Amino acid sequence: MTKKLHKSGVTAAAGVQAAGIHAGFKKRKKDMALLYFPDGATVAGVFTKNKVKAAPVQYDQQALQQHDRFKAILINSGNANACTGKQGKADVEETVKLLSTELNIQPEEVLVSSTGVIGMFMNMETMKKGVKAIAPEVSEFGGAAASKAIMTTDTVPKEVSFTFEVAGKTATIGGMVKGSGMIHPNLGTMLGYITTDVAISQAALHAMLLKAADATFNHATIDGDTSTNDSVFVAATGKLDNPLIVSSDDAGYAEVEAAVLSICSQLAQLLVKDGEGATKFVEVLVSGAKTMADAVSVGKSVATSSLVKTAMFGEDANWGRVITAAGYAETEYFDADVIDIAFSSKNGEIQLCEAGMGVVFDEELAKKILEADEINILIDLHLGTEAASTWTCDFSYDYVKINADYRS
Repeated sequence: MTKKLHKSGVTAAAGVQAAGIHAGFKKRKKDMALLYFPDGATVAGVFTKNKVKAAPVQYDQQALQQHDRFKAILINSGNANACTGKQGKADVEETVKLLSTELNIQPEEVLVSSTGVIGMFMNMETMKKGVKAIAPEVSEFGGAAASKAIMTTDTVPKEVSFTFEVAGKTATIGGMVKGSGMIHPNLGTMLGYITTDVAISQAALHAMLLKAADATFNHATIDGDTSTNDSVFVAATGKLDNPLIVSSDDAGYAEVEAAVLSICSQLAQLLVKDGEGATKFVEVLVSGAKTMADAVSVGKSVATSSLVKTAMFGEDANWGRVITAAGYAETEYFDADVIDIAFSSKNGEIQLCEAGMGVVFDEELAKKILEADEINILIDLHLGTEAASTWTCDFSYDYVKINADYRS
């Protein structure tokens, strides 16, 4: 019986191949992915601002400063290769050489990512076997397998792809992301990979990614923990054969920028919806801020509050936790006596706080609103015109269970 194959996610764009296999870092599940660009691709990346950076992150940051074209990105799950010192760096360099030999490309054309347990040395025998096994498996239909191979505590693979217009031609963009816990990105998320067939310079691509990541991944939080391995890459193969986009003045720049922003937004929300133990997707919408920085700060403060998140799980309309979290946000302009707070979902909307004080509300309606699997927390600061959204999820019993025995 012939299996029906579909190009999806990260391999949707022309010039991109991928594979995902079980190498042996995990007991049974796929744990190694490979993205391959036979004719090369321009690559840009953004990374964690955590002062503790995994060996692959350090390697990739340096590689992207020295080169703009690459042919492969190897990803393993099950071991983060973080806090592994000189040995960790040596293992990355050996991995690069192993893959470049198998693919018959130059070592400087390879990037590496890892995710998993921190503080464990990489099993290089497993790496060697995995590299040999995965290299022949790459194909334009390997995106789905790759998206499964980068998962750790994720419950579902996360892929997105769509087309858009550039210079009168139909361009394609696709991507995959992994992350379910330790998600509170600062410039990136746990691991994300975006590909497109547009011809564009590394500088232009990096500018777009930096802006998009700040507006999307940096507005997504599951548990407030930034990772040692946070990385997001965008690779452009140039197969569309459009006039090379170099700066914001070039035709097509705005369209590509919008596509990068859109796919980052979709992937970031998929992360949150698959948060460890999550039962609800929560969007915190802050309006009426004096500055954008204040809107973002209030949103993140409320979204990362354990008390707010547990209230969402318990379907308790405890708006006091929301205003408290808003009050300890780092803001320049804030007036507790003018704040309005409401909750909404597909089941309706209810006002809970007006001008900083509680109002009488229907508890049954509030309960019904919070029973939905997607909830909005609406906060109006009444100080200006700036607004921002932050995406988070609830905290359930399962979050504790998952993280209490993560290493086992």
